[in-house]
Amino acid sequence: LVCVVAEVHNTYGQRHCYLLHPDAGGRARAEKRFYVSPFFPVEGHYRMRLPLPEERLHLTVHLDTEAGRPFTATVRGRARPATARALLRAAARRPWSTAAVRAGIQLHGIRLLLRGLPVQPRPRHTPQKGMVP
Repeated sequence: LVCVVAEVHNTYGQRHCYLLHPDAGGRARAEKRFYVSPFFPVEGHYRMRLPLPEERLHLTVHLDTEAGRPFTATVRGRARPATARALLRAAARRPWSTAAVRAGIQLHGIRLLLRGLPVQPRPRHTPQKGMVP
């Protein structure tokens, strides 16, 4: 493994890529440079665990700031061949998975607003070279 590209999307349809060079244990670090959520400013750094995929996949992303760790995300799964047939079968079995995730994110955002969490101003996004905005 030479590098990993971590692509981050936000709710405004924008994306940003981080080129990471994990150590032998699959750990990498990147300064946060992209506005993802109205509840977190563009500050801090991501600590990631990105081991080589084997039979099981287990990725972890932490956002660390001076105030602590406000965010952790994990991705877990099993390896399967990405054939056209397998992808179509997965889409047919779970046709609403993307919509369900988006709805869950939006509901969580509403709960945070109702709890009084302040909204951070959104800076202007400048697309990276070679990326389609």
